[in-house]
Amino acid sequence: MNLKKIIAGFIISLSIIGTMTPLPSEGSESIYIKTHYISTARGLSITREEFVLLAKLINAEARGETLVGQVAVGAVVLNRLRDPRFPKTLVKVIYDQGQFSPVSDGSIDLPPGEKSLLAAELALSGLDPTNGCLFFYNPAKAKSDWIDRIPTVVVIGSHVFG
Repeated sequence: MNLKKIIAGFIISLSIIGTMTPLPSEGSESIYIKTHYISTARGLSITREEFVLLAKLINAEARGETLVGQVAVGAVVLNRLRDPRFPKTLVKVIYDQGQFSPVSDGSIDLPPGEKSLLAAELALSGLDPTNGCLFFYNPAKAKSDWIDRIPTVVVIGSHVFG
């Protein structure tokens, strides 16, 4: 993934409409996010709360990764919305039992950083460095039988996407 694709994705994300309102952050600054997100690229409309939940998951799963790695994690979550094997709402996809370790270990409750918010917006805009993948894992941390059944499509940072 190169910088031109990231910039193109960001420009596309400007087409996501909404009103900007402040979200309290840990520091003295406020992070501004929209009250509603509409992605024409993904045919999706989500609330601010759903957007923040996506950013929290990205942060918890990939906070040490590059922006591209974080966008890839967000794209996988959004890709699942179109697949009949997964629930049809963002909240249900994220909280689907056993799917994301940050849900079970509580790290999903950490506040998202600015990079995770940007990654969520870029993924929502249609940017997908995984080319449609539905799964990812970190081979240094994940130990499960299902991993062996997932064909590797791309490796981005510490994550394998399939």
